[in-house]
Amino acid sequence: MRHHILQSIAVIAVLASGPVFAQGTGIALSPIEIDGSEPVEVTADNLTVEQDSNSATFEGNARVVQGQLILAANKIKVRYNAEQSAIESVTATSNVMFTNGNEIAEAQSGVYKIGSGTVDLSGDVVLVQGVNAISGDVLKLDLKTSRGKMSGNVKTVFVPKSDQ
Repeated sequence: MRHHILQSIAVIAVLASGPVFAQGTGIALSPIEIDGSEPVEVTADNLTVEQDSNSATFEGNARVVQGQLILAANKIKVRYNAEQSAIESVTATSNVMFTNGNEIAEAQSGVYKIGSGTVDLSGDVVLVQGVNAISGDVLKLDLKTSRGKMSGNVKTVFVPKSDQ
């Protein structure tokens, strides 16, 4: 009984204090297995290939899918290695959405480095994890370790779980 009273007081205190603010917040992601050898599918309304810079630009409903990972935006630029046999990075701009199948993030721009398994999102970033949300200027995700960090004007809203 005492535990429930203390828990209720803690919940009321959190709710009464409003959103939590911080300048740099560590984030745990749902663990997923990243397999860099999985195929990467890129789709869009238009494609421009730039052979001299080992890149291709996909515009209009652009979407990159690798396993459970999805990166979508108005414009996506894909950079290939020198042999053009593998994708090194994907840069997304304008209305960026990234999901690992469990969490979803939105931003103005983003870079996915396939070899290192990192995603950097910036500009009005919002990350939704279930019923909880966190926003900030920059979100750096390491998909291999399932860790991330939000920085710059961070605002977090946690919804406590109920025992019912």
